[in-house]
Amino acid sequence: MIQAYISLGSNIGKRDENLQIAFNMISKLGEVKGSHIYKTEPWGREDLPEFLNACVFIRTNCSIKDLFFNLCFIEEKMGRKKKGKWEPRIIDLDLLLIKGIIFKTPKLVVPHPLLRERNFYLEPLSEIAEEEIEPISGEKIKNLLLKSPDKKKVWKTGSILQLRE
Repeated sequence: MIQAYISLGSNIGKRDENLQIAFNMISKLGEVKGSHIYKTEPWGREDLPEFLNACVFIRTNCSIKDLFFNLCFIEEKMGRKKKGKWEPRIIDLDLLLIKGIIFKTPKLVVPHPLLRERNFYLEPLSEIAEEEIEPISGEKIKNLLLKSPDKKKVWKTGSILQLRE
């Protein structure tokens, strides 16, 4: 059994609905808990629409590779087209952290290599895992957020990810 944290992001279409659909699909893989939804400034290109981001905790019997495969499948099923970096996306699912594990393959690196540098990851992650240890730095997530070099704005919305029928 693994315990993992996944980032959800969307900046096109019905963004909050996209996050909710992805959350419900992820819930089929194990026991989940969601963060609030956050509005965030885009990275890479200033002409992109604002993102909505959230974070999900999952306890699952999936292997790391199976979890990653399932997240890619969810993106594909929801209509994500991987065109390149800094492109608008209906859904973006990033495996941020797996409790107590460092994992590296050519296609997947966990903890996410940019976790410590991006508030759109750290804000929602800190909400549901502030005491969790990031295994490379040995720091708690709440401390990584305090030390983050990211100056992009992140605003908490009133919505929270919850299982819905």
